[in-house]
Amino acid sequence: MKFIKNKKTLKIILIVIVCGFALLGIVFSGVFVAMRLHLTDVKGSIDSRNAFFNNASKKEAILPIFKKTTTATNFNKLDPRVECKVMTITSILPENGERILDAYITTKSQIVAEKMINAILLVTENNNSFLKDKVASCDSIGQNIFSLGDNPSAQSIFSWMSSPEWMTLRDALVKDKDVILQASKDSGVPSRIIVSTVISEQFRFFTANRESFKKYFEPLKVLGNGTKFSYGVAGVKFETAKIIESNLKDSQSPFYLGANYENIFNYGDANPDTELMNRLADDKNHYYSYMYTAVFLKEIMHQWETAGFLINDRPEVLATLFNLGFNKSIPKENPEVGGSTITISDRDYTFGGLSYEFYYSGELSEYFPFEVQ
Repeated sequence: MKFIKNKKTLKIILIVIVCGFALLGIVFSGVFVAMRLHLTDVKGSIDSRNAFFNNASKKEAILPIFKKTTTATNFNKLDPRVECKVMTITSILPENGERILDAYITTKSQIVAEKMINAILLVTENNNSFLKDKVASCDSIGQNIFSLGDNPSAQSIFSWMSSPEWMTLRDALVKDKDVILQASKDSGVPSRIIVSTVISEQFRFFTANRESFKKYFEPLKVLGNGTKFSYGVAGVKFETAKIIESNLKDSQSPFYLGANYENIFNYGDANPDTELMNRLADDKNHYYSYMYTAVFLKEIMHQWETAGFLINDRPEVLATLFNLGFNKSIPKENPEVGGSTITISDRDYTFGGLSYEFYYSGELSEYFPFEVQ
């Protein structure tokens, strides 16, 4: 009798185990199918400032090219209208103005200065008419007539800089400086472009996981390492990483970068899938997180340039496409900026819009400088 009872118990246990494995198989199959059908892709939204981004890009494209200055403090070759704007911003927002001046001294590029000015105008569009009007007045004359603001602010105009998420993120990125610069060198993608993309993903991660951020990431000043179906500090999906690798090998792909890039992700004798997962999920060394991000961006740049549209200097477009995926990358004259919505201190940003603000804020430029292409 006891034998029969034990036999029934064993049978029940075996049925439960088999059902458990069957259920697990169904779940993984469902995830696989969902990813194949792009059901897990980010839907995103178009940034309400999309027209601004495209109009600013067109204006920057026709800026006159001035000779580089020969000394760090010589601004004689800077367009008086641009100089007027920089000085006006400096008088009202000293921190932001100083960053523009530092970037110009470093790069000797009027275009970089103009883009940083545009980023400030974008942020102040609805909340600082005085600054907007004073900067706009510089376009109507050809000489420097800037006037000091009545109440200069010590705060940056970019409000996300005062958030606890940024304080944590900033320190963590500085810790990762060496591997970011190495990924930049190995991929050929400027470090600031890589960081501007990772920043939006990290803000998204931190704001979506508030309790974990407060408990773990903020005290330790470390980066989040992926959730659900994405991995690493840039939130790269396993399937996306496989597509990135496939593009490197397929000479017929519009994303193919040439023979020099074909073997940058080789695995040797290791199992490719296992090794790829280890690389993406490594929370001790983020090199491959940055590297897969950089190569994705490089492939997108190549696709658009081949189609006749250069977006190498459009961090907002590159970050948007990184967030949305390869299937959303359709080269065109007026690309849309947007992606996931990220709420920081009660203000909504899009993935691409936030990347743009960081890139042209000048923040961390001492570690990840502007590179004039």
